[in-house]
Amino acid sequence: MRPIAIVGAGMMGNVHARSYRTIDETSPLSIVDPVGSRAKVISDKYRAIAASFDEILADDEIEIVDICTPTFTHRDLVVRALEAGKHVFCEKPVALKIEDAVAMDKAAKKSGRVFMVGHVVRFFPQYIKVRELASSGDVGEIVMARLYRGGSFPSHGIDNWFADITKSGGVFIDLSIHDFDFLRKLLGPVRTVEARSVELSSTVKKHSFDHGMAILRFESGALAHIEGSWAEPADMPVGFGTSYEFIGTKGMITNSYERETTLRLQTSIDGKPLYSQENPILNDPYTEELKSFILSIEEGKEVPVSCEEATESLRVALAANLSARLLRPVELSEVS
Repeated sequence: MRPIAIVGAGMMGNVHARSYRTIDETSPLSIVDPVGSRAKVISDKYRAIAASFDEILADDEIEIVDICTPTFTHRDLVVRALEAGKHVFCEKPVALKIEDAVAMDKAAKKSGRVFMVGHVVRFFPQYIKVRELASSGDVGEIVMARLYRGGSFPSHGIDNWFADITKSGGVFIDLSIHDFDFLRKLLGPVRTVEARSVELSSTVKKHSFDHGMAILRFESGALAHIEGSWAEPADMPVGFGTSYEFIGTKGMITNSYERETTLRLQTSIDGKPLYSQENPILNDPYTEELKSFILSIEEGKEVPVSCEEATESLRVALAANLSARLLRPVELSEVS
């Protein structure tokens, strides 16, 4: 594996360092973080070298930069890394504004380097299974969906940045964007969004909505209900969970973290009813995601999640924020 530098030693930086060490136990790994103690934790744990951002940009041996910093910092770090000739992986959301995402995409194209955005839900086995079942036609055409993703307020952000909507974008941009992205990939372009959001975590000092619901109408005619929450009580036995229901013209697929057997398929094939329950094979999705990024570099393939796709998923999330503020449906064409 090529030498890699991770920028950001928070929760996601730690996850990515673990994944890179799963892929290759001995390849050179650097870690950048303005808080020296955080960088030291990862460098000690994963045999990485603590460095500054300027040092990794100037180091010609470091070919890959992995951005795991707060969303509001992405544009500057990504553009600088691309201009320095590095391949870049950036955690989702790609940015907070469409103009920033566009600037990052332009920098990637100008540099000729590989740029991928980390919409990791595409790599979770229970979501891969939905795409496989939809593609096979076993449940017919997906016409409706309902998805939930939530937990307690993310207290791990340095300087409580999740609580500032100008830095995190709120629950739709930081959290529900996972589901917006997956649905776009599965069902195609979104036409309109109608959303509402509220502040529920009364014990957390914040200026950001932390519970929201959105209705997405797709150009295909499909309809989806998405609920995202940072408002579940802290210190619960289950700190975070997801669930979904996909309704097709021939059957349905459901999944919930609350059931021991996670995925259930109910359909009819050739006129015969089919019911099955299973647990999709659990491969670490973060490792699979980063493997795909490295493979794109090694083999010159398109990345699984391009900046253009990530930008369109951001547009849906921004439309949800706008709809919640205006209390009316928002056309995707209104978000620029």
